[in-house]
Amino acid sequence: MSAAARPGSGLLPLFAGLTVWGSAFLWLYGALSLGCAFGWEEVALGPLSLQRGVLLGLWLVHLALLAALLPWTRRRARRLREAGAPGAGLARAAFHATVVALAATVVNYAPVLALSACL
Repeated sequence: MSAAARPGSGLLPLFAGLTVWGSAFLWLYGALSLGCAFGWEEVALGPLSLQRGVLLGLWLVHLALLAALLPWTRRRARRLREAGAPGAGLARAAFHATVVALAATVVNYAPVLALSACL
């Protein structure tokens, strides 16, 4: 049985992008809390503080995951649509959910670029 024919096989891609967005929330919030508690803002890491470097690194990793997921979901939706598979609509919804997750990750977490990490 192919992956497209298995019941429920389209649900994982549907939630994948927003799962990455949620992961970004948890990791960034956790790193911010730990960094503030342990004084990472005071540790220099080149032109940045250790706190800002960790936050930027986590944000960029999540953006890269979403950037890799986006073309995969697009190809999958196109392939299922061309094949006339019953899961084509769900695959298209997965692509759009990934677009939303990428946009939300950019907008929600862009403040790590400039805002003060610890008050």
